[in-house]
Amino acid sequence: MPRHGAAGARAGHRWTAVSLLLLALCGVLAPRAAAAEASGAEALKAEVIYRALMFVTWPAEHEAGRRLQVCTAGDGRVEAALQDLAGRSIRQLAIEVRRAVRLEQLGTCHLVFMPEPQPAWRAQLERLPVLVVADGAGMLDHGAMLNLQIEDGRIVFDIDLDAARRAGLAISAKLLRLARYVRHQSPAP
Repeated sequence: MPRHGAAGARAGHRWTAVSLLLLALCGVLAPRAAAAEASGAEALKAEVIYRALMFVTWPAEHEAGRRLQVCTAGDGRVEAALQDLAGRSIRQLAIEVRRAVRLEQLGTCHLVFMPEPQPAWRAQLERLPVLVVADGAGMLDHGAMLNLQIEDGRIVFDIDLDAARRAGLAISAKLLRLARYVRHQSPAP
């Protein structure tokens, strides 16, 4: 029978701690009860969005200043949960959450959360360094760069890496590894 001793136990505890940290980082910890309120799932989605923001870099001129603008487009439970992010910070940038209702307001946003497709905004958003986040089925096809879904009772996400790069955003490989699916075309030889 193998002996693990104190060193083996410490390594096992470290592995467990790292695993739990990774699960918490990507927000894939399932709600404690299967009958959790919808607001619990929405709060988890908002937390996943917050943690994902840690792994996104905007062009220097767009990240200059003291605020990271999280904008919402439309009503929804996730929008209400995103309000809880206000005042938190990422890389010394305080998060400010506001509703963007007009096309001309999008240029000051770092992130736009769209609960449903916004065809009139799509062309504008494709030209801006703005991370577009959604939580509906098939939203990568409607301009979302990060799309949250609930699968088997946990929050998972897909990333459209090509769309993010076209917008001038850099997404860390750490976040890409945690995604369920990454849309990325291979470069031509």
